[in-house]
Amino acid sequence: MGKRKPTYGSGVRLAEIIFMLTKSWKPLTLNQICEYFSISKRTAQRYKKALNENLASSDGGEFLKIIKDNGIEKWYLADQGEITTATFFRVISVYIAMVLLKSMKGTILENEIKNLWNMVTGELKPSSKMNLELFDKKFRHTGFGRKNYFDNNSVIINILKGIIYQNKLQILHYSKSDLKDKYHIIHPYTLLFHRDSLYLHCHVEGYSEIRTFMIDRIKEVILTKETFRYPINYNPDKITDGSFGILEFKNKKAYKIRVCFRDNLWEYITTHLWHQSQKFTPIDNDNGTFIMEVELSNTNEFLPWLLQFGSDVKVLEPESLKNEIKELLFKAYKNYN
Repeated sequence: MGKRKPTYGSGVRLAEIIFMLTKSWKPLTLNQICEYFSISKRTAQRYKKALNENLASSDGGEFLKIIKDNGIEKWYLADQGEITTATFFRVISVYIAMVLLKSMKGTILENEIKNLWNMVTGELKPSSKMNLELFDKKFRHTGFGRKNYFDNNSVIINILKGIIYQNKLQILHYSKSDLKDKYHIIHPYTLLFHRDSLYLHCHVEGYSEIRTFMIDRIKEVILTKETFRYPINYNPDKITDGSFGILEFKNKKAYKIRVCFRDNLWEYITTHLWHQSQKFTPIDNDNGTFIMEVELSNTNEFLPWLLQFGSDVKVLEPESLKNEIKELLFKAYKNYN
């Protein structure tokens, strides 16, 4: 059987496939190409062969590249290699991580992220690296209220080792309630990044319970040779159930809280995840307000959050929270009277 000669129609179709792949920021599956052009897989394979026989990439290799992802065939143009291998998006992801984790400046984490940055950018072609020059303007983070963990580097390193290798740690921790330093033997479970601050969920042997320590208050960490078994049923989400943040109040029953916000806060309040139990009612057009409901076992972190909204928020229930808000506002008023 002779070799099929390309026709004018197939030439146009080849150009359309190239144009389609050029516009795509990710590889296209064989099924997508077949469905879009209403062609069979056999015809598509013929087009693929024709492209690679008649065209070449900028480095002289195959013009059209094929990858298999979980058995699914995907097509991309060779000169889009940095997109196909996800290198370009890895570059963006690593850069954004560096921006968001500026609190880690001067620590081992910053150094390793920079090493990762050098690795992923090293995969880019020289022409693509020119796009990195303006990254500091294209991706920004205000860092508002950001902490600096430069002086906690040795603490963080040993905590990370303890978490990964499940070694017990001896720590020197400043107790704010007792106003003094205390030594503890702990089993480090979870390093928690909350509102630009680092915390550690750990089992404290002296208390025989899980507690949460702020990294800032851990002055010294010694990695011991003794290991611990990571508990199978441990769930870090359960530790802060009922809290509007990370403060723990064990065995305290959660109760419903209802607050009323002015409608100008609708977008800000409803597009953020403040608590797993949050619910919102639609805006009441008659009075221009909406209601937020949460179930909390304590309001230690909820109260300061509410107060920032001033006259744009009002507590509906419970009565005890309304009275607490009144007292705080009255004290604030007295500061100016």
